[in-house]
Amino acid sequence: CWQELPRIIIVRGEIPELEWAISFWEIAGGIATARLVHALGHVFCRRMCCFFDFASICQNDPELKAAGIANIPAFLRDSREFVVLWDDQYFTRLWCVYEIALAQFAGNIPIRFLPMNVYTLLVRGHLYWCAESIAWCLLLVFQPGVWRAPTMVALLGVAGFALQAFAGRELARLHAKLQDQFDNFDVRNTEITLESDRTQLCISIEEMFGSLDSFNDKVRTTLKSAVMRSLTGQHAAIPYWAMMWQTLLTMPFVLTMISSAKHLPIAARALQCVSGVTFVCCVLPLCSAAAIGLGKRFAARALAAGAWAVVANLVIGALVSSMLAMWALFVWVLPHWIGFGGMRRFGVEDWLAIPLSISLNSFACMAAVWAFRPQTQSAGVVVESSDDGESSG
Repeated sequence: CWQELPRIIIVRGEIPELEWAISFWEIAGGIATARLVHALGHVFCRRMCCFFDFASICQNDPELKAAGIANIPAFLRDSREFVVLWDDQYFTRLWCVYEIALAQFAGNIPIRFLPMNVYTLLVRGHLYWCAESIAWCLLLVFQPGVWRAPTMVALLGVAGFALQAFAGRELARLHAKLQDQFDNFDVRNTEITLESDRTQLCISIEEMFGSLDSFNDKVRTTLKSAVMRSLTGQHAAIPYWAMMWQTLLTMPFVLTMISSAKHLPIAARALQCVSGVTFVCCVLPLCSAAAIGLGKRFAARALAAGAWAVVANLVIGALVSSMLAMWALFVWVLPHWIGFGGMRRFGVEDWLAIPLSISLNSFACMAAVWAFRPQTQSAGVVVESSDDGESSG
């Protein structure tokens, strides 16, 4: 028969009646599952095919290479979208510019820009929140009393949100760099490894757009306008799926809290479910978006460099962490206090804890919808990447 896995740490909660035996199995299983999906998830995506220019075109046989180059338009026509792995050097490489020209000439292929540096920082944030979930469980043992949840959130969140603020600064820098590259774009000034390929590519661009100057004008006006407008496709600087991917490993921590409180009354478990799911799906993404937005705004100021930048990121991290701590106090601790009768002497009934928790958490849900709801995108161009792209430049 089935037996429950052992729990080894007894924790007294913020409320005297709130006591549980902490389970680490959910966190261990959640992190192990996430790492397994990261390592082997591509095995289950057999229906997705990608054309990756350098890897998909033969570089050793001149005839096969010429045939591959000649068929790039056919690959693009059969693709759902064109994904640009954008960095500072992208518009200085002729091959990259040529593929943009083909996608623009095709007309109906969405071009999706993925700023690589920003998403590298989000990977670091993902690892940080994974470590923080484990630290939260460990600190449950050492931080007693009603201030446990706010203190843990405030102390552990500073570094994470400071990292988000740095990502916002990097996003602002890349935004300015991208605009400058559009303003000064000239296909004649691009670089190429083999100069023998330059003539062939320039002739192809002239056949599509009439002249190199016409292509330059199209990039500086039409493409630039569409890309820059798409940067404001939502109120948050980063899309919701990216925020969720970054903070999703906090869900095993929430599952640990719910599992460890299964001996409590159903009302208390309902409070933990509502607040825990809202915390992972709405509150953490909102706080991360706020830190990125503040970091992006500060990057425009004169003192946004060197030691001042580090101080500013830490201040932003502390500010956002304090906001999150206040949320933990009023949306997590207060309803539990009411649910266990802590407010009876003030005439507040225990059952009011559930509607209060739902009401307070609904504000976070509405704020998340407002921040991450996509606005009207300019036709054909998107800035961040999803996982279903088929052609990459």
